[in-house]
Amino acid sequence: MRTIRKVIIIPVFVEWMPDFYEQDMVYISREHNCSKHLCLCGCGQMTIMPLDDGSKWWQLVEGPDGRVSFIGSVGNYSFPCQSHYIITNNVANFV
Repeated sequence: MRTIRKVIIIPVFVEWMPDFYEQDMVYISREHNCSKHLCLCGCGQMTIMPLDDGSKWWQLVEGPDGRVSFIGSVGNYSFPCQSHYIITNNVANFV
């Protein structure tokens, strides 16, 4: 798979999801097994990623250096942008 472009993300660990979201920040709640962020293409649509062990939803992988990856790609095909990306080591790789 060829990478079309890359966006560096900032993981933000929270207990509760915030009222307002900032672009390129991925909010992660371990307590509620959920991650939310504005679509990383910049369109502003909210992307919700339920977390589990990867068998049904996305799996969060935290590196020893604090970087995050998600097992499972993000396919926002219902959004007007129809973006598709994979988040690995704090980088969203658009494919």
